[in-house]
Amino acid sequence: MNVSNNCNITNLELHHHVRIIEFALYSLIFFFGALFNILAFWVFFCKMKKWTETRVYVINLVIADFSVICTLPSMVYLLWNKSARGELCQFIETMYFINMLVSIYIISFISVDRYIAIKHPLKARTFRSPSKAALLCGLLWVLVIISATVQLWQRHAALCFQTYTPTPAALSLLAIFFVFT
Repeated sequence: MNVSNNCNITNLELHHHVRIIEFALYSLIFFFGALFNILAFWVFFCKMKKWTETRVYVINLVIADFSVICTLPSMVYLLWNKSARGELCQFIETMYFINMLVSIYIISFISVDRYIAIKHPLKARTFRSPSKAALLCGLLWVLVIISATVQLWQRHAALCFQTYTPTPAALSLLAIFFVFT
């Protein structure tokens, strides 16, 4: 019985240290992410004159990434405050995953766009245009928002951002660091 008490104390201490590191990582990611996304907004809206497919994709990527960055302070609050579960937490989590998915798919769109431009330069004129890129991005936003909203309505548990786990895993902490970096 004494051993389990020591394990619980050790787990609580480890849990607290992991939470502190998690808070520090989210804070750094928020600061630098917001700084560089604002810089990207400025470059793509103020400095560039011609609308290209790449510009449309990158502006959508910046909007999605900036939206993910904006959810980080709420995530930190919700991870630290276990009593703040509910609709707000589920909304923040949904926003986080919507923008994360949009970011991933837009990066894929950029890759396919670059492939078409390089591999099939003559056919690229029919497949590629800024208006087609905008239409594709708009369709992506609508589909991801609809699917995330449906998933949110189908949720039965009031669990949010893995707050149901008693301790965060060190592997999860490493994933957060490498994914966002």
